[in-house]
Amino acid sequence: MRRLLPITIQHRLKEQRNRIRHQLRRWQGLSELQITTRGWERYAKNWARETLPQVQYTGQVKYLGDEWSIEKTTGVEEHHYGLSSEEVNNFEHYIDEKLLKPYLPPVATEALEIGPGGGRFTSLLLPRTEALHVAEPSKTMLRLLRQRFGATANLIEHHTDGTTLPSLRPGSLDYVFAFDVFVHFEPRLVYWYLRELERLLKPQGVGIIHYSNVLTPVGWGRFERELKENLQQKSELNAFGVMCPQLMLRFLEALKLEVISADVGLIPRDAVAVFRKPVRE
Repeated sequence: MRRLLPITIQHRLKEQRNRIRHQLRRWQGLSELQITTRGWERYAKNWARETLPQVQYTGQVKYLGDEWSIEKTTGVEEHHYGLSSEEVNNFEHYIDEKLLKPYLPPVATEALEIGPGGGRFTSLLLPRTEALHVAEPSKTMLRLLRQRFGATANLIEHHTDGTTLPSLRPGSLDYVFAFDVFVHFEPRLVYWYLRELERLLKPQGVGIIHYSNVLTPVGWGRFERELKENLQQKSELNAFGVMCPQLMLRFLEALKLEVISADVGLIPRDAVAVFRKPVRE
């Protein structure tokens, strides 16, 4: 039997291979959007081909995305997101207790998750939502998501292009949730999405957006490490976006969204914006 490498080593090797491919495609004239959307599709295909046969050996990675919160890193970012080992090992529970339960309605009629990946947070959102829309530019991730949840009647999939949201009815959503997605966006794309979200949220609808924060020690460290390779334009699908709470606050105020918090302090490397669409006369 072929000897299997630990999942963290495999993941890093794949990242190195992807970095080379992305650089080559950048020279061929691909835009940042194409690098991102095609990159995550390739990531999902590689995951399905290389990781699924080895799930039984890892004991930690069962679905796509599990590797994003268990992998240890080096230097100032001792654990992923800058969290403690205990928080990382119970990551879904941590997010549920600290972020979802305090801010989302216990029962929602209709909602949207942006970038569900393999569904690690979709599994927490489905039980509290009658109709959960998921917007994802990777067809392979959507396929893996459907494999995970089966024919779940309240999961509605939308294949998007990476800049637009599904054509949902304006003012129809009780909440919008995105985690580990906006951390890779530059400010213009963040604001572009927020404008769409403002239109789709119903009055008193809630938004929860996890985004990058270059003002934290861990965030600044990652920004500096990636500076040279992303100097001309983003060259990696998972490049760290240059955002901060002050800019997010300005975006939310410009859209007249009620700011609950622009940084709830849950993720040491990043920030989380929680906002509400007010009732307007």
